[in-house]
Formats: sequence, C-alpha cells, structure tokens
Amino acid sequence: MKGVIQTDEIKGIKCEVKNCVYHNTKDCCTAGHIKVGNSQATKTSDTKCETFECHQSPGSDMGC
Repeated sequence: MKGVIQTDEIKGIKCEVKNCVYHNTKDCCTAGHIKVGNSQATKTSDTKCETFECHQSPGSDMGC
C-alpha cells in the first residue's frame, strides 16, 4: 500500500489529518484500505492509524 494513492474515498471513514497523503479536501480517507493499530488499546487515545504517510504541501507549515 505504501506510496499508492487512491482517488476513491473509503465510505464512512472521516480523516482530519491534513498532512496525510491519503487525506482529501472533504476530510475523507482515500487509501485503498486502512490499518488501525495498537492491539493493546484500552481507550481511543491509545489507537493510531498505521496507514498514515506524511505529505507536506508546498507553502504549508506542517512538518513531516
């Protein structure tokens, strides 16, 4: 999956991570699939999207 950018949204998945290569302007995820991690999670803050790939837009102050 790494480096492969899809154009179709994953229905029902909202993403607000603006510096992810799979984020679109409608706050949707365009990855072909996602993997959410931490198999030992006990609360929401313990989880993370393992599909995330950093993308820095030209002129953006969000670092990778």
